[in-house]
Amino acid sequence: MGCAKTVGILCALAGGVGTAAAGVIIEIDTDGADDGVVTYNPAFNFGGDTTTASQSATVSAFGTTGGDSIFGGDGVNQVDTYVFAYSPQSQPDNLVIPAGTDLGDGNVGTGVVGGGFGTYRVYGLWPATNNVSGGLTSFDVVAPGDSFQIQINQNERGGTWILLGEIDYTGGVITVAQRASSNTFVSMRGYGVLFEAVPAPGTLGLVGPAGLGALRRRR
Repeated sequence: MGCAKTVGILCALAGGVGTAAAGVIIEIDTDGADDGVVTYNPAFNFGGDTTTASQSATVSAFGTTGGDSIFGGDGVNQVDTYVFAYSPQSQPDNLVIPAGTDLGDGNVGTGVVGGGFGTYRVYGLWPATNNVSGGLTSFDVVAPGDSFQIQINQNERGGTWILLGEIDYTGGVITVAQRASSNTFVSMRGYGVLFEAVPAPGTLGLVGPAGLGALRRRR
């Protein structure tokens, strides 16, 4: 076996399996109770002129701890906006995701440890619903030097982790801004976001049953 191939396999084994496999989950509510009281995550903020939102049911998905979800908001001149911030170099992984873990919606965990430069998958989570009335929900994901946007009908998908796309991280902060299309009472819903590193080119790693198509850039 060649040296380069050996190194690639060792890197994959070190970063792709075992108890070190991890990701970062940012739940809006951190108190672990579906009780109508939200203890806001310091990595979450409202954006635009939104300052608050209503509380709703929790979501049972991989890694969740049972806190409330939120819906709507008090935006007036701007649409309701939820903002999540993740800095891989300063926010340690807080969720063990063994390679092959079923994350739902046809996606599986990569089992790659985060914290460094490279490509990250970005997932969103909200309760299964049929009453979001604000139109399509936009997710703008921005990092220094890279960005993507996706619009989702939350009435058609929800209750499990939804892959929003991938972003190349070279430093700084990755920001996910979730925005409604209009400020109705249930303009949109949100529970949290999940980040997981993707195997570096040339190393072993799982891409999931959805294949490379599920990992395509979404611009």
